[in-house]
Amino acid sequence: MTEPEDYGARDRRHISINSFREGAQYASPLRAQQRRPLRNDYAAHADALLDQLTRALGAVPPHANDLRLRIDGLKPGTIVELATLPPAQGSRSKATKIPANLDFTTQQISVLRTARRDDRTESAVLFVPDDAREFLRHRIAAYGEDPGENRRADIERFEIIETIAAAPVASLFIGDVDLDDAAIAWWELWLPGGSERATHIATLAREAELDAHPDRLTFPETTVLFIHASAQRIAAFAERLPGAVTEIRRSTGSIEPFLDNSVDGAEPSDWVAELAQRVVSPPLDAPVVCALDTGVAGGHPLVLPGLRGAWAYDAAWGTDDHAPDGGHGTAIAGLTLYGDLEPHMNSTGPVVLSHGVESMKLLPPHGFPPTMPPSYGIVTQGAVALVETEQPGAKRSFCLATSTTDFSPARPSSWSGALDQIAAGSMPGDAADDVPASQSPKRLVLVSTGNVAGGMLDDVTPSQPIEDPSQSWNALTIGGFTRKEQIPTPPPAYKPVVLANHRSPFSRGSQSLPDDLTPIKPEVLFEAGNMVSDNSGFCGWNPAVSLLAPGSDVANEPLVPFWATSAAAGVAGNFIGQLHAAHPDLWPETLRALTVDAATWPMPIRKQLIGTGAHWKTGTKSQKQKVLREVGYGVPDIERAILSARNDMSMIAQAEIQPFAIGADGRAAVFNEMHFYDLPWPRSALEQLENQVVTMKVTLSYFVEPNLTGKAATRPDTYRSFGLRFAMKKRSETATSFRARVNAAQERDESTNESEADFWLLGSKAIQAGSLHCDLWRGHAIDLSGHDAIAVYPVGGWWKSHIGQRRMIDKARYSLVISISAQGLAIDLHTEVASLVHAKEIEIDLG
Repeated sequence: MTEPEDYGARDRRHISINSFREGAQYASPLRAQQRRPLRNDYAAHADALLDQLTRALGAVPPHANDLRLRIDGLKPGTIVELATLPPAQGSRSKATKIPANLDFTTQQISVLRTARRDDRTESAVLFVPDDAREFLRHRIAAYGEDPGENRRADIERFEIIETIAAAPVASLFIGDVDLDDAAIAWWELWLPGGSERATHIATLAREAELDAHPDRLTFPETTVLFIHASAQRIAAFAERLPGAVTEIRRSTGSIEPFLDNSVDGAEPSDWVAELAQRVVSPPLDAPVVCALDTGVAGGHPLVLPGLRGAWAYDAAWGTDDHAPDGGHGTAIAGLTLYGDLEPHMNSTGPVVLSHGVESMKLLPPHGFPPTMPPSYGIVTQGAVALVETEQPGAKRSFCLATSTTDFSPARPSSWSGALDQIAAGSMPGDAADDVPASQSPKRLVLVSTGNVAGGMLDDVTPSQPIEDPSQSWNALTIGGFTRKEQIPTPPPAYKPVVLANHRSPFSRGSQSLPDDLTPIKPEVLFEAGNMVSDNSGFCGWNPAVSLLAPGSDVANEPLVPFWATSAAAGVAGNFIGQLHAAHPDLWPETLRALTVDAATWPMPIRKQLIGTGAHWKTGTKSQKQKVLREVGYGVPDIERAILSARNDMSMIAQAEIQPFAIGADGRAAVFNEMHFYDLPWPRSALEQLENQVVTMKVTLSYFVEPNLTGKAATRPDTYRSFGLRFAMKKRSETATSFRARVNAAQERDESTNESEADFWLLGSKAIQAGSLHCDLWRGHAIDLSGHDAIAVYPVGGWWKSHIGQRRMIDKARYSLVISISAQGLAIDLHTEVASLVHAKEIEIDLG
């Protein structure tokens, strides 16, 4: 039987030769063995098993009433529960085990899970496809027949089996679970079949309005999918997936066991040592993420394998982590290397690091003069320059998890401007003779939004503005969400401040900032932990809802709870490190664009933007932008950032552009260059989908050189060196009219007029400030098929208006990412686009 194709598999970037591998099953030689029969009457035993099997399987549901979900590569079937014969009285056997060869792989009859019982028997959940029922009955019947002088058929499979019974969905749950409990919690679904099947099941879960988290754990034969729902809903969902789920566990999400010195006699140092033995260091030339923080405990067993350098802005400060209460820079470094340590502590396989980490102590320890706010930008730039001097040539990103309330985020500050210079390659020392601006060293900088302190619930939960310097135009600003809602144990009168998959209560946003003058911040969210509140409404951090990270006191406290947007920034560093390692030659602007492109909103947030129809939820674009100014474009998925799928693919352009030129009078500057892309569009695939819902996402990323003038707070065009915009060709528009429309919009720095129905989330009128512009189109595939061209064009900036700076003819560069998503649909967008690109390349080669 040919298995259905998996259009959602993320395998479209690399050509693999894995399909050439052929495996064979080793067959051990038969040996004559004398064994004591376990059954007095094998015919009666076979008859009993057959009768039990018939009752356990029940009738195959008629097609019209079959509620089972179809899974690629998995036949519809039923699960039954088998139990073994108890050991003989007085036997020293620990248990009678489920036979190792009970599976019939060619028929997809497979053991999903086994368990040990108190009476020294074992049970197994067996999956039996509908079309394999007669096969299994025949094998059991043959086992009961008299073999004569021959060996009894399948005796090693069936002799030890005592009972076969119907397997309720409860048999898949580990531990005592009340299936009538309506409380929402995180659950682990253990799925056989690899990551592709897990992706399919995650899609089915979302279609069933279950919240499937994009993160997952992958083992050689199992993928763990996290779903947020009640036990009742999880059970109902799993019941429709017979054979696709091996077991279900409640995911506590708590790091408390690893911080407790008395858990099963294991201390945190034991957990650290065990994990350290499984860590594989990154290659020496792997990309690195440099943490600009409080230093690092470089000898920590979990940091040392990936540490590629540690320095201090002032050598007298030392490189150690001076932050109190377990440190800060060490935790950032650990999260950058591993992400949250909790899932690694709960796993047993190797942990292969894809990238390294560096530490630059940015803040002075106790006993030294504190850094004054006016020096924040200078010190940050000096620290970056020192790192690059100490270790030149590294492929590097930077992570800053420090902020201040000294300046209003409603306007650029010297610190945020300094970050913009760092990213754009325009800080002192970057400029070199005869090197154009487009070739100056560009850098990706991650910065956290700043944190909301604990307090009374009514003061914590409302929107609070981001802190300086996270208003930086060029930096990728990191906010926090959380999937941690575990109540501390033993449970006092606490409850989580927010439910899982909401914005973390620690995270800040830009909702209160002027939307025409400030960028949408944060752009993306990563895990930041939760708060808990008591009966009085006072809330604050708690280990149960925090992340797990390395601590600076290696001897006494090697693991610490870590939380808030500092933790989110560290996890973001881990994401960027993985992405950079997968694509070491991409520009920093492109890494930023791919991160945003790969972001999606968790279900509770998604419901604020997407209704039940084909388009966006009703409401103004201004209202939708307010949502984005709290949660950005969502939570990035590393697999989506690295690879495309056939039904969910991305196109990338990296280009230089000269925005302005010297006018005919030789004194003033004029607009110069626009780029138009006649896109390799999957028109046939989109037309085939007709009225199916698809999404297109366009992300334009570039770095501006900042100009800190008195007008910068109200005139974005005086702060930026140049600006860029994108415009999409309308469905019924000719190429000529499209170019004319774009050209007319350039001088006014405004959107192109749209007379057609607007299926964009924000619309181009929302694009005013910032150097990253992203919008999403959602609608019917047939409507998207006509949007087959895009333009990138400049708008004003100080390169054009400040003639005395003599920058009118400088070149800039940008990255453009366009993704089309038809997730869950059996359609190949990628191949059609790839064939068009290949044909174009041949055309160019032939001249």
